[in-house]
Amino acid sequence: MDKINFTVNGEPISLNGADVSPLTSLNDYLRNYLGLLGTKAMCHEGGCGACIVSVTKIHPGTNEKHIIAVNSCLVHVLSCHEWEITTIEGVGSKKDGYNSLQSRLASFNGTQCGYCTPGWVMNMYSLFEGSKKNLTTRQIERSFAGNICRCTGYRPILDAFKTFASDTEARNEIKDLEELDKIKCAKKCLEVDNVGDGWCFVDHNNRNVLDIKMDTNRWYKAFSVDDVFKVLAKEGTDNYSLVAGNTGRGVYPPTNESRVYIDISSISALKDTSIDANLVLGAGLSLNETMAIFQEQMKNDDFSYLKQFYDHLELVANVPVKNVGTIGGNLAMKNNHPYFASDVYVLLETVNATVTLEDMHSKTTEIHLSKFLSTSLKDQIIMNVKIPPLSNSHLIRTYKIMPRAQNAHAIVNAGFNFHVDENHKILTSNIVYGSISPTYNRAINIENMLKGQPLFSDETLRTALAKLQEDIVPFADPSEPSPFCKKAIALGLFYKAILSLSPSVNPRYVSGGSELVRPISSGIQSYETDKSMWPLNQPVPKLEALTQCSGEALYACDQVSGPRDVHVAFVLSTICLGEIVQFDTTEALKLPGVVAFLSAKDIPGKNSFISKEVPWQEFEEEILASKKISYYGQPIGLIAAVSRKLAIMAAGLVKVSYKKYNTKPVLSISEALNAPDKKNRIREEVTIQATDKGNETTHTIKGHYYMPDQYHFTMETQSCRVEHTRRGIRVLSATQWIDLVHVAVARSLDLPLNSVDVSVARVGGAYGGKASRSALAACACAVAAHALNRAATLVMPLTDNMHAVGKRQAAYFEYELGVNDDGVIQHADIVYYSDCGYSYNDTSGAEIASTMTYLYDTSRWNIKGYSILTDKASNTWCRAPATTEGTAIVEHLMERISHITKKDPVDVRKINIPSKHDKLKDMIDTFKMDTNYNDRRAEIETYNATNAWKKKGLQLTIMCYPIVYHRNYSVTISVYHADGTILMSHGGIEMGQGINTKVAQVCAYTLNVPLSMVTVKGSDNFVAPNNIASSGSITSEAVAFATVKACNELLKRLEPIKQELEEPTWQKVVKTAFDKGINLQVNAMTSQLDNLVGYPVYGVCSAEVHLDVLTGNHIINRVDLLEDTGRSLNPDIDVGQIEGSFVMGLGLWTSERLIYDTNGQLLTNRTWTYKPPGACDIPVDFRISFSRNSINNNGVLGSKATGEPAFVLAVVVIHALHEAIVEARKEYGYNDTEWVHVDTPYSVENIIKGISPNIKSYTLK
Repeated sequence: MDKINFTVNGEPISLNGADVSPLTSLNDYLRNYLGLLGTKAMCHEGGCGACIVSVTKIHPGTNEKHIIAVNSCLVHVLSCHEWEITTIEGVGSKKDGYNSLQSRLASFNGTQCGYCTPGWVMNMYSLFEGSKKNLTTRQIERSFAGNICRCTGYRPILDAFKTFASDTEARNEIKDLEELDKIKCAKKCLEVDNVGDGWCFVDHNNRNVLDIKMDTNRWYKAFSVDDVFKVLAKEGTDNYSLVAGNTGRGVYPPTNESRVYIDISSISALKDTSIDANLVLGAGLSLNETMAIFQEQMKNDDFSYLKQFYDHLELVANVPVKNVGTIGGNLAMKNNHPYFASDVYVLLETVNATVTLEDMHSKTTEIHLSKFLSTSLKDQIIMNVKIPPLSNSHLIRTYKIMPRAQNAHAIVNAGFNFHVDENHKILTSNIVYGSISPTYNRAINIENMLKGQPLFSDETLRTALAKLQEDIVPFADPSEPSPFCKKAIALGLFYKAILSLSPSVNPRYVSGGSELVRPISSGIQSYETDKSMWPLNQPVPKLEALTQCSGEALYACDQVSGPRDVHVAFVLSTICLGEIVQFDTTEALKLPGVVAFLSAKDIPGKNSFISKEVPWQEFEEEILASKKISYYGQPIGLIAAVSRKLAIMAAGLVKVSYKKYNTKPVLSISEALNAPDKKNRIREEVTIQATDKGNETTHTIKGHYYMPDQYHFTMETQSCRVEHTRRGIRVLSATQWIDLVHVAVARSLDLPLNSVDVSVARVGGAYGGKASRSALAACACAVAAHALNRAATLVMPLTDNMHAVGKRQAAYFEYELGVNDDGVIQHADIVYYSDCGYSYNDTSGAEIASTMTYLYDTSRWNIKGYSILTDKASNTWCRAPATTEGTAIVEHLMERISHITKKDPVDVRKINIPSKHDKLKDMIDTFKMDTNYNDRRAEIETYNATNAWKKKGLQLTIMCYPIVYHRNYSVTISVYHADGTILMSHGGIEMGQGINTKVAQVCAYTLNVPLSMVTVKGSDNFVAPNNIASSGSITSEAVAFATVKACNELLKRLEPIKQELEEPTWQKVVKTAFDKGINLQVNAMTSQLDNLVGYPVYGVCSAEVHLDVLTGNHIINRVDLLEDTGRSLNPDIDVGQIEGSFVMGLGLWTSERLIYDTNGQLLTNRTWTYKPPGACDIPVDFRISFSRNSINNNGVLGSKATGEPAFVLAVVVIHALHEAIVEARKEYGYNDTEWVHVDTPYSVENIIKGISPNIKSYTLK
């Protein structure tokens, strides 16, 4: 029986088909079979980077070894033949010592929640080792398109890794962890040439097909093209897949597994490269191998255009995907899915490349790309593509416009190839577009029209654009930007191409021909620290940083399953409104390994994951819908199976009969306000009456404003593991709110609370999404564990998580206000609505008004606030809830006032701030001076006057963020008599905010011991019962306050001992106290009884943006952010909180979009369609400053909260973009006297809509 052989961290592995299934990815094997839990997973489609591992593999053509990063979630484990795989455990650990990459990242504060960190380290490790430690800063910065970090804001990660660049002066010598002469081949090879000291190379000649038989499927490893056709002749061609990189699974997940798989990645003929007249590229070349060839061949004059292809391919996918994804696979995907926005296709079609196919009879056919799209690939294999040499009479440009800077499919991609004579008359042209429609790839009519025309003539340009405008009819896909947007970009790209090629252009138009080029990013962090206070106020790395960088930090479901354990998956409703009639589980339960289906009737206690016995919760929400369906994707059942993937697959096979209501789902605030049952959907939350009214109104402003919703995008999805104990059950939950999970699980199982243990070591990102919503996964998992009497694990797939769990509450405002000529508000009437989803739980309806009235003089404001019900999952808190809406609307109003009065927007803000906030006014003045704000505004004004098709904007916004203390947070401190070390546990949840490090610093400072003596363990409901959720930015401070109380109590107990000793060292005092029977454990709690007084967090922020008018793309050139942090408990951690919070806010306002179809189904439900910011979306120049000489008299130890406030300042980016949009509109002839409305978020689509381009303005002269 044939086997697949590979190594993992030097350990030989040998697999046959009985060991795995068609579903077993490398990630599954590492985690579930080998117990290597440092490698994480989240999206399972190559879009998040959590799963990255390093692979050393032999090139089948050259026999050279290459070290690359791969997404272990996409690679099938049977694809790993003869690979040497290194996981995070093999890079460095506490036992063996940490690699410099790990220690450097930790020291730069490059981790927060830490869930994504192993993936970052492994990508960098592979890049560094694979380049033989020779990387530039630019290479490093642009190599992490496939790594998402929701916590840090990316800057510290990039800074840490860029210290390893060869062009960095401060580069430190890095110890080589793996020198070639120190590695031995860890497996026994039958066909080897041994070269010196045991290093082996596999002989690739005369190798036979490997035949791996799985249960009902078959996997073949082919080493030649003939092998492929022999397999097909044997197995038939009814149901097979050719596998190379397997990355297409991340784009189009298969609905059914193939009966036969043929691994073609080791066929040397598909890796061949040659030059006859053409450049011949084997179809099995990876995209990165192709880029390397382009980089070499672009030096040849006839292939100089490959420089553009290289730059274009850099924008495609991400490094791990391009390491194994092939050009043939990409083209095959375009062949199978005509609407796929293949950049490879666009590039090749632009230059009339051809594709060579070979069939089962060894017949080869060379065809053009246009014919290729209509050619069936059944029984054929793509052998190569041929790229022609082109002289400099071919003028070529290619483009890719994306919703974010990297790792996104194109909104529109395009290629232009104009073959001209010596007078620049067009001989032929190729005008290629992608992502327009499934059938539109070439503008043939325009190509024909252009023949014989002068390329650089305004008349030619005008005629071509008019014809293109008629010719381009974009396909309307509700999950994609609108046809209007796509057409506008397509036309803009044609104009951009002509501008870039024309030898003579109006100077104002020249910059329109260039693309935005992002410089290498950098950051400055400015703060004070008082060494006399250390370890308090000391910028120390997080206590957990190294364990996160090494994968040793484990999360709720980082557990190796036992033989009787089950994995649980939700069955979700596929209608929005209706009732369940019956379930048909026949097909699901037929699958071997599926243990059970459970529904609401299997819940022994209360069918609700929300308990009204817990503060803040008003309404019960069903764990599993018993009958009524309230939203699309609502959990209605559970499948338990022996593996996670099997459970998910089986859940999809459960057939549900529904009685569907004959009512249209209400999916937005505007729909709710116009719904027939409006009165049942709206609840008044707050009414504030004006106490004054001015009589100097000279301007009246009316309008509306919308703040969009947002998915939390935690790298760890909703997760829970439940185990049985002697007393009851143990719940390992990824939650911010132990108390709610505790009560809800106990009630759902009808158990006393003292038989339910809940513990949380850490959480892989939360941002409010794991407060009340985490109880859903916990209760469902507990129900399964209880019903089956087995340990159970539930890790929600990203798509399920996005369907079933609520998001940030959108808000809609309508307003009318009167102002005088100075901009002082005379009266204001504001009504707002907050979208709660289908339940009022977690509503921010009342708190929005609190923020609106916190900063400006609102004595003349009338405010009414409402909560609105829609037919979506019950929405919940998301980082800076209510304060984001409240700040955004009042800052928008200041912009409106500035526009109508023609006053400086900063002056308008200041004149409406009452004297009690004079500190903020002083911060504004200092900030403007420190950032050269006025000079930079003048420079931008000049730039905009001299550039028609690139515009800049610079705006400033401010905040007064209300911090309010609430409820209980406890801490327990144990001191060990033998060495005096200290162990703490508390009621807060460590989720990346650094709470453990801060409270350890407070403890060490208060007890006057070294920080190294203090350790903090995870939280549980025995040590910290009845604690409220970790939320509202106050948890670190509240626990710190309890820590001070506990430490003071301990010091009080120890004081008599200290007085007795001549030299009372800590260890001596502790030992003596122990001998005398003094209790060395203390606990304390912060609660409302402590009467802690809330306070404002002031902030000032400016953003400078650079907008490409023709494409809607932008770069954030610079952000300056000044925040009043008080005396920071840990400046490094607080800088990280500010940066991460701000960048998450960027996503809300620019790139993240939740789009539902009319049936209530979320369409943007995966990394392919939902785009949080990436590493190259952050400000190029990112400057964070803390207010100087600031101590908070109302806070804890002089500090202020930092976890959420900076989020609200991110709205400044859309103010700057709005300025640039208004400037752009002038170039199209708009004379805007009224306010220009732009829909939020300021995505590429909404920017284009706001600009409203007109091709009549596109000229050369």
